[in-house]
This record gives sequence, C-alpha cells and structure tokens, in this order.
Amino acid sequence: MDLDKYKNIFAQESKKYLEDLGPLLISVEKDRPNRQLWEQIHGKIHSIKGMARALSMENISSLCHLMEDWCKQFQQGACKAGKDDVQSLFEGVDVLAVLVGSWGVDASPEQKKQREGLMARFEKEPSQDCAEVAIEPENISVHSPKGIEHVRVEYSVIEELLGHSQEIILLEKSLPSLSENQLSSGLKSWIDHCNSMLKGLYLRLAMLRLAPVGDFAKLFDKTIRDLARKHGKEAKMVVAGGELLVDIALMNRLKEPFMHLMRNFIAHGIEEPEERSKAGKNKEGKILLEAERRDNKLLLKIEDDGRGIDQSAVRRFFKEKKSMKDGEISRLSEKELLKAIFLPGFSTAQEATTLAGRGIGMDVVVRAIENLGGSIEVFSAPSKYTRFVMQFPLFLSVIDAFIFTVGPYTLSIPTTRIQAIESVVSAASKEKRASLVGLKNFLCIEQTAHRPSHIIRLKSPDDETVSNSDSAGMRFEVDSIIGNTPLMAMPVGELLAKAKIFAGVGMMENGEISMLLDMEKLQAEMES
Repeated sequence: MDLDKYKNIFAQESKKYLEDLGPLLISVEKDRPNRQLWEQIHGKIHSIKGMARALSMENISSLCHLMEDWCKQFQQGACKAGKDDVQSLFEGVDVLAVLVGSWGVDASPEQKKQREGLMARFEKEPSQDCAEVAIEPENISVHSPKGIEHVRVEYSVIEELLGHSQEIILLEKSLPSLSENQLSSGLKSWIDHCNSMLKGLYLRLAMLRLAPVGDFAKLFDKTIRDLARKHGKEAKMVVAGGELLVDIALMNRLKEPFMHLMRNFIAHGIEEPEERSKAGKNKEGKILLEAERRDNKLLLKIEDDGRGIDQSAVRRFFKEKKSMKDGEISRLSEKELLKAIFLPGFSTAQEATTLAGRGIGMDVVVRAIENLGGSIEVFSAPSKYTRFVMQFPLFLSVIDAFIFTVGPYTLSIPTTRIQAIESVVSAASKEKRASLVGLKNFLCIEQTAHRPSHIIRLKSPDDETVSNSDSAGMRFEVDSIIGNTPLMAMPVGELLAKAKIFAGVGMMENGEISMLLDMEKLQAEMES
C-alpha cells in the first residue's frame, strides 16, 4: 500500500473537516440545544477518527473518540452542553489541527501536555449546564487569522483556461508557410491573433486572484469570538457587500490593520452584556463590515454598535500630551477631535492589558492604509457606534462598466454612474447641446463628418438614485455604444496617470482594452 498517498489524502480531507468545524462550533455556541448542529459536528469528528484509525494515528483517533462521545450525548439530548463544553471542543479542534499537520505525533512537549489535559477533560462527563468554571481572561488563547491560501474557482473557468492554454500552444504550429511577398501581412495577422489570445488568457488568469470580501471577513469569525470571550463580552461580525470581488493581495495586506481594529472594537467599543442590556441593546455586540465599489475607488466601512469614542479621554490627551489649553481644545471641531485617535501614543485605556493600552495605537493602522495608497476617516456617536471609512484606489477587480467609443478610443465608465442614454436626435435642442462636455476636443480628436450616435448622461456625484432630471450630471457625445459588460479593472501605469483623467485600464472578455474614465477629474480638468 502507498502509505504516503493515503496520508496526504487524510491530511487534505481532515483539514477540510476542521475548517468546517470552526463555523459549526460558533453556531452551536449560540444555540446549544440544536441537535442538528451537534449531529453535523459529530459526523465530521467521526470522519476524522475513522481515517486516523485506518492509518494507526492513535493520538488523533483517541482524542476524536472522546470528543465524539460528548457530541453524541448533546445530539441525543442526554445532557445539555454548557459554554465550557463548547470551549473544550474548540480547543480540541485546535489540537487536532496541530496533530493532523504532524501526522498524529505531538509537535512539542507543551502540545502533548495540552492534548493529555484535554483528553482527561473529555473522559469526564460534560458540565450538564451547571455553574461553569470561570476562566481567567489571561489564560484564554486568541485565534489569529491566517491569510487567504485558497480560492474557489468554478470548474467551467478552469476548463476555459485549459482550452485557451492549449490554443496558444498549438498556435505556434499553425504559423502559415508564406511566400516572401505574403510574409509581411501574414505574419502580422498571426501576431495579432497570438496577442489577442494572450490577452484573453491573462484576463482569465488574473480573475483567479479575486476573492469575495465575505471570504476575507470569515477569517475573523473565530478571532472576534476569542477576543470577546477573553474580555467577558459577546460579539459577532455582519457583512454587507460581501459578494464584491477584490484582489487577494490587498485583502491579505489589510489583515493586520483589521486585527488591530477588532481589538479596539472589543476592548474599547462593545460593552459588557449587562451594560448593553441596561442600554436596551442586544447582549451580543455587532461589528459591521460593508464593502462597495464607488467609481474608481474601493470603500470599506467597518463599525461597531458600542459606546463610541470617549471624547473626554481625547480632550485629556490634548491637554496632557499636547499641552493644549481648554480654550484651544473647545474650539476644535468634532472631526478634528476624533482625528486625535490616529496620533502616535494615543490610547483611551487606563491601564495596559493584553487587548489594549500597550502604546501601539491607531497610527499603525493609518500607516498601513496609507502604504496601500488609501485613506481612513473616523466617525462616532456616543452610545451608538464607532465607524472607520477606508478608501483605496483601484486595485485589480471586476466591475460592471459601460463601454463606448469616441474617435479611435474605446472608453468606459462604471455602469452605476449612468443616469440615461439618449439618441442624438432626441437631444438635439440648443439648450441640451450647449450643456454637452466637449470630450473630443479635450482628447484632441479631429472632428469628422461622422455624426455621434448617442449622448450619455451621468448622475451627479451626490446623486445615488436614478433621476430623470435634466439638471443632473454631465452629458457628452459618443460615436458608438458597445454595451454593458464586466471589466477586469487594473490601475493605470505611470504615463497614463499623468493625464489625470483615467481611473484605470479595463480588459474585456475578448482581450480588448478599454480606458476607464474618471469623470469627476475630467470635468475638473476641463473647468481649470
């Protein structure tokens, strides 16, 4: 028997089961009587045990067997699961993850001691939902999220990639045998076709770098759970716009700044359950992550529903650390006051803990955001929320864009900016034509006898809804309309950036290039 082959299969399958167990345990912790959840947990642990037993991995199979016995009791309703019981199972999953990675052998004496202690715990009866043993916050380990290591790719996309790759490989053999007179035009045609194929392949390969924001948010589920438990609180993350596809490279570089924000939300923002109940709030705090694409920018908003920023602590910081007088502080606007949390050395913590007050402030987050070419703002309301709004330039992403031509150029704008498309005939009044933006003149395109086909009317920058008002955003003529299509949008290079009117470079599904216009910058340039 090829033992290594089966060990690799065991490792792959077990890691998948362990990844599934994390969210299931988070769910059952909030709904401990739920027998269906316990059945799912029991089934996944049983599967790991069966594979480990077949490969004589005794440490894994023995631990799984004991954990499985507990789950079976909760599944059958023989006893109720307590909070500490669920925590023990969380720790068991963490130990199993280490054992699976080391083929069932204890990775260190400390890990062996932890495994044996857990097994001794599982050999006893569950807590029966009795008074639970209080765990010191310093003794609770906090899960640190890993980076995104895998992406889900539809099988049809993989098949398409293989087909394109094969065509490119065969393309070299298809170079025609041409006479000297034919060589120039024939070779050019072949090169053009080859380039088109390469562009299409690049587009599809680039799409593999994209992942939903929701997948990034899931990395923090256990982190938030651990931090809240360590601080005697309850919290969860909620995601809006989680289907938005963004570059994994950006998300991975935001992992540490977001970890810092999570710590601040739990340490400073979200209140203890009793305090929240008295204030009429749900005992469980909420951290909301919202993602959206606005023209050429990615917006990420993250907020808690806690007590807000302690403005008295901010004033105290200005007075004690910045030597400002009361009169000077009172003249600061709320925006200027809140921006103090981004200054080095700022902290509202009265004493150092494992969660806060150790001199590592929000200035670390600001530097990380700025290093990515982004910006960050803070908003807060007492007893309601603290919100951070981050804005990033166009990274690799897929956007819905409206494609059109003006002269020799293929241009595009985000579909969300379109208010209306009018035929030139229906918009022929002098008043309407006088308000048109001279796009051809600005792009130095020679006027020809060819008559433009349509007028595109944009929403005004502040208008998020479709309006039929003629007083909305700018209008401009286009020669032809290609239509609405997904674009792989990429940042502009150094040369095009100097033009100051392009938000990015877009690649269509056929490999053709379209320049993504930044209409606000274009209008500003034309007015200057």
